[in-house]
Amino acid sequence: MTFFEPQTSTCSIKMLSLAIGIATLAACGGSNNNSSGFSGTEPNSRQFTITESLAAVSFTGGSTLDLTENFGSGAFRPISESNNVFYTISDRGPTIDCADSQTAIGVSNFCGANSGSIFAIPTYTPKIVKWQLSGVGTELKLEQTEVITLKGDSSGQALNGLPNTFSNSSNEKAFGPDGAELAASANGIDPEALVKLDNGKYWIAEENGPSLLLVDEDGRVLQRQVPAGEANDLGGANYVVSDSILPGIFSRRKTGRGIEALAVTPDNVYLYFIMQSPLANPDNASADSSRIVRIGKIELNSDGTPSAMVGEYLYRLDPASNFGIKSTNTGDLDGNGDFLDQNVVTINEAVALAEDYLVVVEQAKTISKYFRINLANATNILGTNFDLVDTVPSLEQQESPADIKFATKQLGFDSLTMPLPSTIDPLAENIEAMALLDTNFAVLLNDNQYGIYGDASIAAVVPIGAFVVQAAPPVAPSLDYVDSASYARDDAISGANAATSVATDSINGQMFVVNNQANVVDVWDISTPLTPPTSLSQLNLTVAANDAGISIGTPKWVAVGNNYVAVAIDNANPQANGIVALYALEDLSLVSTYDVGATPKMLVFGLLSNRILVANEGVPSDDYSVDPVGSVTVIDISDGVDVPTITTIGFEDFNVGGSEALDAGVRIFGANDPSVAQDLEPEHIAVSLDNRKLFVTLQENNAVAVIDLASLSIDRIVALGSKNFGVAGNELDVNDNGNIDIRTWDGVYGLYQPDGISAYRFGNKNYFVTANEGKVRANTAFTEAVQAQELDGVGGKPSIDTANPSFLAAQDSDQLGRLIVSTKSGDTDNDGDIDQISAFGGRSFSIWNEDGELMYDSGSDLAKVTQAIAASGFNDGDQGSDESGAKPKGLALLSSLSRIYAFVSLERTGGIAVYDITSPLGVQFVQYVNKREEVADVGEYGADGITAFFLDGSAYLAVANAKTGNVRVIQIDPGLTQ
Repeated sequence: MTFFEPQTSTCSIKMLSLAIGIATLAACGGSNNNSSGFSGTEPNSRQFTITESLAAVSFTGGSTLDLTENFGSGAFRPISESNNVFYTISDRGPTIDCADSQTAIGVSNFCGANSGSIFAIPTYTPKIVKWQLSGVGTELKLEQTEVITLKGDSSGQALNGLPNTFSNSSNEKAFGPDGAELAASANGIDPEALVKLDNGKYWIAEENGPSLLLVDEDGRVLQRQVPAGEANDLGGANYVVSDSILPGIFSRRKTGRGIEALAVTPDNVYLYFIMQSPLANPDNASADSSRIVRIGKIELNSDGTPSAMVGEYLYRLDPASNFGIKSTNTGDLDGNGDFLDQNVVTINEAVALAEDYLVVVEQAKTISKYFRINLANATNILGTNFDLVDTVPSLEQQESPADIKFATKQLGFDSLTMPLPSTIDPLAENIEAMALLDTNFAVLLNDNQYGIYGDASIAAVVPIGAFVVQAAPPVAPSLDYVDSASYARDDAISGANAATSVATDSINGQMFVVNNQANVVDVWDISTPLTPPTSLSQLNLTVAANDAGISIGTPKWVAVGNNYVAVAIDNANPQANGIVALYALEDLSLVSTYDVGATPKMLVFGLLSNRILVANEGVPSDDYSVDPVGSVTVIDISDGVDVPTITTIGFEDFNVGGSEALDAGVRIFGANDPSVAQDLEPEHIAVSLDNRKLFVTLQENNAVAVIDLASLSIDRIVALGSKNFGVAGNELDVNDNGNIDIRTWDGVYGLYQPDGISAYRFGNKNYFVTANEGKVRANTAFTEAVQAQELDGVGGKPSIDTANPSFLAAQDSDQLGRLIVSTKSGDTDNDGDIDQISAFGGRSFSIWNEDGELMYDSGSDLAKVTQAIAASGFNDGDQGSDESGAKPKGLALLSSLSRIYAFVSLERTGGIAVYDITSPLGVQFVQYVNKREEVADVGEYGADGITAFFLDGSAYLAVANAKTGNVRVIQIDPGLTQ
């Protein structure tokens, strides 16, 4: 693990002060005119059930509901007031979706054939409530101290929650408790969020317009800002309506999905608003599948009125798969144990800690996530074509718009994996309101839907502040090929694997590259990383062969640890034992050689560099006449490199009749009926950061072995299972026909089959990360790979079960027929045919816990991101779409400012994908860079081995590109200037 060196800023920013009695920080270069200490109570973890009767409402032909008040639409604590005071806003009143009338009131089709909402109390008036906490410890109490109803400015007439009618937006029909259709009202609003300014006025966000309302201290609406072109639609309102601030594109909100979150900077200069979900741009289907949410920034005048909208930024929602864990059946899953639809994930609340530094709340159903976001380095799209309704494709129809940087986003707290105090029940559904009380505590409130479905109104004081509030806004590292250099031999031949594995020695300024074209390990001087030398040298492998007394074959991997560089080298006979050669970094002289198992594929040093850990693949001969066992060799050099203790860990105990049971999901197959020990082929290895476990990929077997380093024994072999390409979020392109068509395929699955693997810790738990490349087992004696259209039951090949939803598509080469699939996987009922069409590779990277339970998978992210950015290089010019897609290959993990980032190399498409993986439930895409197509330089692809190093205070990546035979060294910008 590599750590960015800590750096400090030379000035502070004015930021929301949450510490009791501590003033806000002074702005850079200015005085702190708005700072003030505050007093109040000392919050502690408590939960309150709020029961306030509203009305008993009878529905024609149906039930009578005893409704209760709802306070959890939005919440806010002004920093100018005590920390024991906060404010809430109610929404439009008790409503029932017409589609839910049977469930709610016992009457089906209450609205006839119409869609819309039933308004139980059509005259309901939204209200602001002031709350105060008092007492300490278990005596903490919560009480209302003021209720402010919203009313028109000119007449004082109370507002209501009825829909409006707009000419440029979708409109909602309203029905009363008697079933009669209600007229729309220009005075109707559906509040969802509020902030209070230092001058006592409020800004309120609502969903109908969507719109923003400036409200006086007594509840009078001073003005309502609607999207451009909508002001005339509200001509009958009893307050001022303006469309001078919000772009017209916001009128494309989905019905019931307007502005959901508001935030104001501590100095009251900027007001931020966030849409609840993606715009219906151009239609609801686009909104339902998109993850792009828009954030607006409005500059306020000194009196709190709006001056101008000055910013519009993009925020990417988490995928629905990040709100549940299938392997443990926890979190937000549907009744079948599957992930929820993406359109369930919404923005619910926000707080501004400083200019462009916000806390944002996302929720699916019961699981809430609290993110820190930074807009300072995000692209401002205000006034661009993305604000035009006729832009094709629309912003919401794209996954990663070119040259657009999204808000930097980091998870602070999630209610699934981070436990709450025992005094707090699991958080209710529909947590829509949050007010930060101080640096430790926030109050969370749910939208109880006025008790229509029996839900209570809950206010929970919870200690999540420390997780979501930090002094500095989040930043992320970035890569730019401008700050990079290519290291390549003049004789490198494209496709000859002249650079497959790379390791670096920062102390002596050396880089070691496994060159399978020349069967050498090249040594480059990297003392000036971005200025490659004109000459290079090699490690002397001949002296290693002589020392070991064998004829050597191909060098496979190189690693650096302590004062040594180690090389894994095949025997000239790959089915015989290979060696590890150890060289001194100081002068590159041979120190020692060690016998290891057959076909040593990869090696690493242990965390203390006192062990060398080797994955011996044990590859069979091409005719399968010789099939050595796979194994892991542990070379302990604690007592010196000349007196090693060498232990070989085999898998014989998992053979039939052995002492260990093998999970049935582990793929054991091949010619000549191999034993388990013969068939398991260790590929790559990673050491857990507590130095207790070794994680070993068994790629062809679609499994990972977990080895205990204390006892040097195998804990378990984890079958990784398969990935369902038939569900939203797991789309792929299956045809190499030159057309990019990323879509789902029912009945088609992917075997994860990881190649690269790394490990890290989060929340005092071990996790391992896999690059799910996929790998076919094929040689002259045996092959499992065929095109899907060849699964026809002819020539010994199995046929596809006719019940498979893609049975017909698999017979069509223009559809699924060209996809490369396995003849040995997918027969789930053991009747000889293929029930699940099984492709090779997950086309993703995944995070697993120590027990091998899947915590996160990147789904279709790599395909969609590379499609947007790599253009013609997508899946190697579409040539890899029928095989393994972008082909994620290698992994490097780096730490920066307490965050963990994964840099994933993509072999077929080329380039590096960067993700923040700090929390498995909060993984965020950061960046993708690709140098496949360049005008001023030679393009490169075939990214394979990847590592990171530090030199002179800067961090770098070194990426071995096997296809083009070069190593790209890229400087990493840690993002501290963002």
